[in-house]
Amino acid sequence: MNQDEREVLLQKIADANTKKRAAEIELEEAKKKLAQYEAKAQNAEKASKMKSLFLANMSHEIRTPLNAIEGFSRIMAETDSAEERMKFMEIIESNNSRVLALINEILDLSRVEAGEIAIKKQMTDLNEMCKGIQLMFKFRCPDTVNLSWSQTNMKVTLNTDQNRLTQVFSNLISNALKHTSKGSINYGYRLINDGQEVEFFVSDTGSGIAPEDLEHIFQTYVSRDAEQQQGYGLGLALCKIIVEKMNGHITVTSKLGEGSTFRFTLPFEGTIGGLQKGSRTTTNSRTIRVSTKTNVANAPLILVAEDEDSNYELVRIVLAKRYRLLRARNGIEAVTFCEDEHPDLILMDIRMPDMNGLDATRIIKEVNHDIPVVALSAYAFDENIREAKAAGCDMFLAKPFKVEDLLDIVEKYVNNK
Repeated sequence: MNQDEREVLLQKIADANTKKRAAEIELEEAKKKLAQYEAKAQNAEKASKMKSLFLANMSHEIRTPLNAIEGFSRIMAETDSAEERMKFMEIIESNNSRVLALINEILDLSRVEAGEIAIKKQMTDLNEMCKGIQLMFKFRCPDTVNLSWSQTNMKVTLNTDQNRLTQVFSNLISNALKHTSKGSINYGYRLINDGQEVEFFVSDTGSGIAPEDLEHIFQTYVSRDAEQQQGYGLGLALCKIIVEKMNGHITVTSKLGEGSTFRFTLPFEGTIGGLQKGSRTTTNSRTIRVSTKTNVANAPLILVAEDEDSNYELVRIVLAKRYRLLRARNGIEAVTFCEDEHPDLILMDIRMPDMNGLDATRIIKEVNHDIPVVALSAYAFDENIREAKAAGCDMFLAKPFKVEDLLDIVEKYVNNK
């Protein structure tokens, strides 16, 4: 091979290597674009799923108090007892407050996410603010839960947005009440880091949060909570946004079955002084007492699985004059009562603590497939109805329901037995 032929061959090899390298680069770019596309597709799918779960939770949260408002408004118009009318009015007002609070949270979250929130600072007496919060929850706390606040022995004023700070406290205490059926909730504040920061806290002795859920607890769309229908609502996401907007930081510690403590810190800009008398104030608030007594001794027995007092009270008032009623507060009690008492019909709420209504229905139907189960739920999308039917429910009645519809359905299944 002469010199010219050698150079030609080397040039061909060089050209081939260049083309190979260009092809490798092109392949790498194609792989990167494919990975980016797949990541975007996965994120879009996840976002779509989270929004669907979010809407399902919001449907439940709105329909649940509307069910009580719809039912008790109708019953109140038909009762002659002034005492009963007053009791029904209290239930309606309580559920009105729930709907209003939820709507405000949704609107607030929308404004915050759009960057429209404004922090308006003013000198705020923290002890007076804490007293005001206590009054807010005076009639919202059941008598099985002690709501208390730890008061410092000094007067502390903070240059902050009192309304937003109160909103964060209110959301955290409301969340604690959802997960604390009995025990205590304590809140307050203290100065830390040599007075450079003020730390606020809300601590409860409730059900606690699973370790795998802690990292998601402040997210707007909480996948695992929503899927289990045990969501923590919009309040926590809103708390995080507000606290960070005020140059603070919020955290949570929790142990499953023992309770949770939420803490958030803000820079301290204020004054300290003025001794305050007393160190702790405690309040026990009233709750509606539900009676299950009935004079219908030989009437069919209906098991009502419902954890919400106001929703059970509505069912009780509608049915108690015609049927015997037995209440279960969760799915485990529903299964146990069904085995022990053999009811003629089960009205099954879907979202309940400890065991949800779908799991309870599956267990009940395996052993007692002839007992009719009617799902009563504020989860009323098509997929929720399909899931209820697949679990063994014979019929689905969405909340809020009409009193006439409930009576017709109960009569239909009881008479057919």
